[in-house]
Amino acid sequence: MTRFDYSGVKATAERLIRRFGQDATLVRETQGGEPWDPVIVETEYACQAAVMDYSQSLIDGTRIQADDRQIYLSTEGLTVTPTTSDSLSVGGVSFSIINVMPLNPGGTVVFYELQCRN
Repeated sequence: MTRFDYSGVKATAERLIRRFGQDATLVRETQGGEPWDPVIVETEYACQAAVMDYSQSLIDGTRIQADDRQIYLSTEGLTVTPTTSDSLSVGGVSFSIINVMPLNPGGTVVFYELQCRN
């Protein structure tokens, strides 16, 4: 059985997010400095993101809140995997990442679907 090559699907996702999305910055905080003098270091990763509202039928006020956004994050040029401890800045708005769901068929991450809250 031959495996499907997802590189074309990934390239299409990257192109569509680049075309219909906007510039974004994934921000990761790490602790640096000395143990007696800790410093929070922010590392920024440039990326592309398409921001959308959730459908009203999905907003339950608990798991998905009214101000949550569904964000498709391109893998193009992104050298890290987003986590819920990161934040995302899009169009001057900073979002906390609530959930990260990679679209990962056959072991190829096509894009990340993020649930974000500001």
